[in-house]
Amino acid sequence: MANQKFIRLIDIAKRLDLTVNTVSRALRDKEDIGFETKQLVKQTAKELGYIPNSIASSLRNGSSRTIAIIFDNLMNPYFMIMADKIHKRLDPLGYATMIFAGQNGRFEVEQLSPIVSRKVDGIITFLEPSKEVLTLLDKNNIPIVLVGRKNTHLSLDSVSTDDFKGGYEIGKLFLSKGAKNVGYIGAPQAVECSKRRLNGLKQSLLEAGIQYDSLNFRFTADSSVQEDLERLLTQNVDAIFCFNDMMALEVYTLLMNKGIDVPNRVKVAGFDDLQSDLIWPVRLTTIASDKDGIIATAIQLLTNRIDHNDEIKNVQFIDFDVQLVSGSTV
Repeated sequence: MANQKFIRLIDIAKRLDLTVNTVSRALRDKEDIGFETKQLVKQTAKELGYIPNSIASSLRNGSSRTIAIIFDNLMNPYFMIMADKIHKRLDPLGYATMIFAGQNGRFEVEQLSPIVSRKVDGIITFLEPSKEVLTLLDKNNIPIVLVGRKNTHLSLDSVSTDDFKGGYEIGKLFLSKGAKNVGYIGAPQAVECSKRRLNGLKQSLLEAGIQYDSLNFRFTADSSVQEDLERLLTQNVDAIFCFNDMMALEVYTLLMNKGIDVPNRVKVAGFDDLQSDLIWPVRLTTIASDKDGIIATAIQLLTNRIDHNDEIKNVQFIDFDVQLVSGSTV
């Protein structure tokens, strides 16, 4: 076994002069294997460093007890916070989790093959899947739940926040603090929740009788946050609403490095309230939601689909309320 990569059942069987089938059944506590044999096999497996093959087990049982988590920005702590909450709720239920990376805010067919090949029981995605992805998942009987975003044109359960209200509340706060020329830096326009947050912001401006300039609204599809900020500064904006807290923190840092006073010259707000879970270098003005409630609901929807998918016909769209969190950046 010097050059062998993994300890196998046959290695335990040879050590004990037993059949592979006996070793396998002993490790699975089958009733037709005696107590002493089970103890001997388990002790030998431990000594040799045997690790069960979960893929082989999933083929036998039809379940891998694994949930895939999909998002596209491994550097955004929001996803790490939510993934941690998912893991802590799934672990007591006997599920493991695996993280997969999407691209550019979308979950396309190209990312699906390594997920399906690992025989996952379900998927929790923070990225909107394409219709082709949903079709393939349906054919493979793999349930999926969308978290943090909602697209009513797609047939899948989703648990999201009231993005429109979040944008609306930020806009009202900006105006109450004297802002007259408001800008927005959002995710790519294909991301539905980014458009809803902007629409809420626009509604607050319209209600106040403020005519906005469409050049003030930027989407980071082919540009960086820094590039978008530079363009907004040429527009002389005095307040910037960012799609999330990571963008807001970057905008705040870039402004401070330029010697631009935040909030007296330019006000900055984000979305997600990361500072409720992390030590944050500045107290951002942001939009908060019940992250634990969102994850608990998403897992409930997903496990119901896993256990009773054939019996559930209606797709559910569940919105969580949001709250404005005031900080030093507005």
